[in-house]
Amino acid sequence: MKQKLQIVTAIVAILIGLTACQKATKDQLIGTWHYTAATTINGGTINIEGTETNKEDGTYSDLANAICTFDTEIDGVNVQIKMGISMKGSGEWTVNDKEIVSSPTSSGVKVTYMRYYDPSDGSFLMELTGRELLEASDVFVQDLNLMEASTERILMLQENKYVTESIDDDGRKITATYTRVR
Repeated sequence: MKQKLQIVTAIVAILIGLTACQKATKDQLIGTWHYTAATTINGGTINIEGTETNKEDGTYSDLANAICTFDTEIDGVNVQIKMGISMKGSGEWTVNDKEIVSSPTSSGVKVTYMRYYDPSDGSFLMELTGRELLEASDVFVQDLNLMEASTERILMLQENKYVTESIDDDGRKITATYTRVR
């Protein structure tokens, strides 16, 4: 009986020691992370891939590329549009009860390409370039508001990986997976 009590005491001591060594959530998130996310908007898909650096001083920087794919009709003809988007931003971040709150202080978005395809067979139709691409980029960017604060709920947090979920203005859930770079 005495031996069992000593074993239980040793296990409790180890668990207390392990718990005391755990880092705070914010400390675990400091560093550079590669992430991927996907969502749908108006029947189209957006796949995002980027790198985010969370600094100890509560600031962050973010660089991402996205590919948007959607079907539409132009002058009675069905087309599929694929658009490449480059995004960068920076701001402040904090953690509140397993939620990451980001408040952007600067952001930039640029449409890098816009290509049109035949949705029936995937064949290439045309690509916007020059002034047309700049005008399309301006229209697209006006519809985005990347300067709003956002909240991501942490679903899973490990040493080198975490998963978040956020809900956009239209109620769509966006799940992002982050993998530590350094």
